[in-house]
Amino acid sequence: MTNTFTETTPDTSITILRTLIADLQYTQLSDIELHDLSSIAAESIEGLCHGLLYTGESLENGIQTQQQNLGQLGAWLKASAHIIPILLELYEQSTTQLFQMQNQNLNHG
Repeated sequence: MTNTFTETTPDTSITILRTLIADLQYTQLSDIELHDLSSIAAESIEGLCHGLLYTGESLENGIQTQQQNLGQLGAWLKASAHIIPILLELYEQSTTQLFQMQNQNLNHG
């Protein structure tokens, strides 16, 4: 009997989450909901990036992190690694849907 099992690289949790978000039905959202979603995602991305920059600069400048905060810092960095791709997907999908809605309105108007 031959082994037909082929090994594949497992998806990371980041890839899985981004795929789930990409599969949302953006066409069912109103233009206001899409604007809100796009704005919230863009603002959240900017805030996360500022936090990451601050953390990186603090580490580079030798600002000491207390031992009890290292676990929290690690958890925040892991959460950021998961949420940034999700926010990017939300931003891209909602913006794309808004452009499609605007083009439809121009073509029918």
